[in-house]
Amino acid sequence: MSTLASEAPQAPRKVSVFENALQTWTELDLPNMQKKLDSQGLELKQDQKLSLSSRKELAQRTREFKKLDDSQKLEQFGLLLKLYQNQIDEMASKNKKAESYFFGFYRLFAEAPDPRPLLELSLNAVMDAAEKELLKKQVADLTEDLTKKADYDVLKQRLLRNEQKATELMASKLKAQEEEFKALIDEKTKNWENIQKQHESHIQSYKSTIEEMKTSQEIANLQLSTHSSQIQDGLASTAVLAEIGLLTRESETWKKRVFELERRNESLRRELSSAQADSNFKTMKEDYEKKLAEMESENVLLMANLKHAKKTSDATIADHEAKLKFSLRELLLAANEIKSLKQKLEATSDYDDNKAELQLLRQIEFGDGVEAADSIEDKSLTSLMKERNKELRNTLAEYRAEHETLLERNVQLEASLQRSLAELENYKFRTAKLEADFANVQEAGVGGFNDNASLISNMTRMTRNSLFGGPGIDEASILPIITKQRDRFRQKNKELEEDLRKHFNIISDLKRKNKQLQTDNEELYEKTRFMASIKTSEGTSQRNKTFHPKLNVRDLENPYQSRYESKLHPIEQFRLQEQERINSRLSPFERLFIFLTRSILATRATRMLFLAYSLLLHIVVMYTTIHSVQLQTTLIPEVGMRQGNGGNVAPNGALARPPQ
Repeated sequence: MSTLASEAPQAPRKVSVFENALQTWTELDLPNMQKKLDSQGLELKQDQKLSLSSRKELAQRTREFKKLDDSQKLEQFGLLLKLYQNQIDEMASKNKKAESYFFGFYRLFAEAPDPRPLLELSLNAVMDAAEKELLKKQVADLTEDLTKKADYDVLKQRLLRNEQKATELMASKLKAQEEEFKALIDEKTKNWENIQKQHESHIQSYKSTIEEMKTSQEIANLQLSTHSSQIQDGLASTAVLAEIGLLTRESETWKKRVFELERRNESLRRELSSAQADSNFKTMKEDYEKKLAEMESENVLLMANLKHAKKTSDATIADHEAKLKFSLRELLLAANEIKSLKQKLEATSDYDDNKAELQLLRQIEFGDGVEAADSIEDKSLTSLMKERNKELRNTLAEYRAEHETLLERNVQLEASLQRSLAELENYKFRTAKLEADFANVQEAGVGGFNDNASLISNMTRMTRNSLFGGPGIDEASILPIITKQRDRFRQKNKELEEDLRKHFNIISDLKRKNKQLQTDNEELYEKTRFMASIKTSEGTSQRNKTFHPKLNVRDLENPYQSRYESKLHPIEQFRLQEQERINSRLSPFERLFIFLTRSILATRATRMLFLAYSLLLHIVVMYTTIHSVQLQTTLIPEVGMRQGNGGNVAPNGALARPPQ
């Protein structure tokens, strides 16, 4: 019990450890990681092969270079140096790639738990589960057998009771048999005693009879001679009388015996009836006890089956609860995995856009040079992110500038709309005024007949007469003319509004086209500046100017330069202003030195040329130094020899050389 109590709090801990390990290894995604390792291993293997081939080629070039003359070595030195630089760059990029692969997998496996103890525990759990299943099966079989033999105690008690009853019954039967035999023996003994008594009485009677017959014979013998005939009749009568007496006594004894037997039969009948009643009661009692025992055994079996069914249902419920918990845990793990995958998907949702933008930038910026593309590939992730951040900032600045432009355009369009509405109201007012003036002029005019004037004058007079109750003119003849005149004015007004709308649309289209042309020109200007910065001459001084333009140098003839520079990031402009301010304080010599330094370090070609120039300069200096030292060492012995000879002079007036 103590071990179970100690193992109970450890179970949730083990479950939490297993869940954490499962979550960690689920996030690691070992199959995809293995595929990734395979691809990266193949890539590294291919890089090794390429590196080996390139090193072999470089070694071959080096051997060939060593075999060349000095003049040819100077010509081939730059190319060989470039090959060495490319090899160094490739090795650095491969080193960075291997480091990135290593640290990428290190970040994944750093916090991963050791799977060996967990696998051992899982193996033990699987083995224990198999043994547990076997034990469960054995327990189920034993429980079923126990359920079937649940009435064992009842049967045992019943067997004991039956044995006791059988023993008691056997004892009672033996006792009854013994009593019966005892009674039979007693009865026979009594009968024998009675018979013996009867026989004894008979013997006594016979003895008495014999004595009497002897006496009678003696008497008869005495009277034989004299009374022979009389003696014969007397003997016969005496014998008859003796037989009659014997028969009488015998009948009396038999009567007594029959009477006693009848009395005994009656007592036996009474005992037999009582015994039969007792036997019926006992059989009924035994039947009832037998039925009660059967019902008790059935009740015990039913109780055992009920307990077994209850245990089975509890076990089934526990299994279902365990399966439900396992399903919920799997569901939770799946939900966490889906959540993590969604987060990863959201984090990489702009992959296609970034890829398309990167491809576009490569096509625009690095489409003309392989070295530029290689330098882009050699860039690290941080530099790419910085460039991307810079591009996004530039885009944001462009969008802000475009937003401000659109706001200004909106204000201009609103002002133009207000002006157009004011002009429309002015036109309407002027039209109404002209109509009124025209009507007044036609009424007051003298001369030829005018339909409009007559109509208007008649209408005014008609309205006046109708208002003041005077006589009117026929309305049916004037109303169509007025309606036609009104329709003509409306048609003219619609035509004017349609012309105004067309002019407004034309103005809007022209403004939009003008804005589009300005945007296109700015983009073309930006592209031309960019292409001019890329396609510079071999001197590479202009590229440095492109990357760091001076703010005080402006092309006044180019109307798009100010707009382009106004769209740049304000921090970049501030940085350029500060740089220009600092440069303005420097001396001309310092400015020249900075300009030369930037020009040399601007591109790879200038750097390589400067390195070659430095090496060549050092070689020339060393060569001249060594040559001068050699000349000095060769001249010193000659001077000593001349001083030892005392300055011998040749016949031609020159110093005589010593003999060799």
